[in-house]
Amino acid sequence: MSDTQTAPHERTDSDLPGAPIITRIGRLASTAVIAGTAYAMFTQATKGYCAGGTDGTGGYVDASGAATDIAPQCYELTMHASPLNLIAIALIVVLAIGRVLKAETVAGALRTLDRARYLIIAIAGVSLVVAQVWFWLIPLDSVESGSYTVFYPAPFAMVNLETTPMVTP
Repeated sequence: MSDTQTAPHERTDSDLPGAPIITRIGRLASTAVIAGTAYAMFTQATKGYCAGGTDGTGGYVDASGAATDIAPQCYELTMHASPLNLIAIALIVVLAIGRVLKAETVAGALRTLDRARYLIIAIAGVSLVVAQVWFWLIPLDSVESGSYTVFYPAPFAMVNLETTPMVTP
């Protein structure tokens, strides 16, 4: 196949030399935007836990149900997308275009763009699934004991832990 021929599965409506490459670059860019947006949208979650509560008279009770004067602590975890993954997606696009400029054949350039596209989809998909599963497996009830270790799903997502005293109703 010469450098000016299109790949057999590539349909272009242009006689412009390099049209298949330009088409694939557009496809790569749209995949990066869609994958990055989907990752950022669906890598958001929150969960909370309060160790104790209030009794019928408005006083506080601890996690065992015993009356106490101190407001029980509430813990809230909030997960959001990691900027590292979004930077990685943008970096893949830039590096792929740089490799296309150095490609010796059209087929090699198209192969580079396709591989970059699949890599972007894999990074966004795996990061989303790992972050969600990991987040929902973090035990909040063990935070109350004071001796805990929580491993957050970095670099797949970012998690914030907020501790506040319970507010009376």
